[in-house]
Amino acid sequence: MKKKCIIYGGGGFIGSHIAEDLLKNNFGVTIFDKIHSSRNNIEHILNKINFIEGDFTNEADINKSLRGIDYAIHLVSSTRPGDSNLNPVYDVESNVASSIRLFEECVKHRIKKVIFISSGGTIYGNPVKLPIKESHPTNPTSSYGITKLMIEKYLELYHLNHRLNYIILRFSNPFGERQNPLLGQGLIGSLLYKIKHHKAVEIWGDGSIVRDYFYIKDGARAVTSALKINSKENIFNISSGHGLSVNQILNKFRKVLNLDFDVKYKLSRKFDVKKNVLDSSLASKILKWKLKADFDKALQSTWRYYCDNE
Repeated sequence: MKKKCIIYGGGGFIGSHIAEDLLKNNFGVTIFDKIHSSRNNIEHILNKINFIEGDFTNEADINKSLRGIDYAIHLVSSTRPGDSNLNPVYDVESNVASSIRLFEECVKHRIKKVIFISSGGTIYGNPVKLPIKESHPTNPTSSYGITKLMIEKYLELYHLNHRLNYIILRFSNPFGERQNPLLGQGLIGSLLYKIKHHKAVEIWGDGSIVRDYFYIKDGARAVTSALKINSKENIFNISSGHGLSVNQILNKFRKVLNLDFDVKYKLSRKFDVKKNVLDSSLASKILKWKLKADFDKALQSTWRYYCDNE
């Protein structure tokens, strides 16, 4: 019998790719997303999944959605790193409190495992040592990062008090098809959209900020691997392990995609960490996960998607 997974926030960029990979691996898939949410990202698999509209903050909706489910994947976030500091109270109320309710319901329904997609790009803060291992101190510089870390800690607490099994995947910076370029999150997608539509390419700071980027289909495989394994380790970085500056990304656009554009540099933002590169060797060892996609080919595929769809 197929094991059944529910993906909270599964209609989005990351969730749609996770759903695809789970289907390939013979899991039953339910997607839970907000009422009247777009189904564009999952239109091609709607006949293969169960789709539920509901309110993630509503206990009754969560209770109902977990009936008959084996595994829960938590992707829901109501804020973004860039704007979370504007209203930290809303950030905590909408993200942390609702996550705790989810964990309560998972205990009641005896869910076998919870997978939480956390943010390796924000929870560590300014690095003491690069690349960043999972044991690195966590000193987030944004409310977004703090709430992600809080959710991690509550998962730990529910494991301690209720034996709720879990794995945390700290994603660095995924990119690829179906990433919404208008949300202010996801540098590559946002910039490609602006270039396509001949809008100003504006960069915070001088372009020297470094992040590591990975193709989303590789990230989706990490989730499937996390569902299949039993391990005492339950926190994993998911990343390329290779840092690229914003300026290097722009040069990739010029050389790999043959794009021509001008860049406007703006004042840097206080909360931006200058360099963030994650060490994903633990995921390689325990999850048997590693990158498969070639960055340049993934970039070309992403650009084709924006040319055809956005």
